[in-house]
Amino acid sequence: MLNNFLRWVSVGLAVLGLTAAMGLLLGDVILGNLNGLPAAISAAPLLLVGTAFFLIMQPIIRPSWKELVKNLLLAATFLLWGAIQLMPQNAISRWLGNVVIALYVLDLAWVIIGSVNSDRRNRIRNF
Repeated sequence: MLNNFLRWVSVGLAVLGLTAAMGLLLGDVILGNLNGLPAAISAAPLLLVGTAFFLIMQPIIRPSWKELVKNLLLAATFLLWGAIQLMPQNAISRWLGNVVIALYVLDLAWVIIGSVNSDRRNRIRNF
């Protein structure tokens, strides 16, 4: 019963995140440049989806240790990016922005290398 509730909370946060992201895009198209909007509006989608994946989905899906680390890395990257949106533009926020880029590259490289290794193992087994 708790897992069901957590799934719905996670889905709700993800839908809110998607809605907020679509609102940002539509606002750009309809209203033009939205530089005057509060930073929380651009941070919201990142924080919502990061929270849903980080806090709620991991106990539900119970990934392996390796997958858990990868999932937490990805979710933490979204949360950090959302936090950066709320910071004033300065040297620290620019540096943290570069950290976010490095973390996304690390995560995607991990996925790529894992896929190649998995494909190689499958070919060996099927040979």
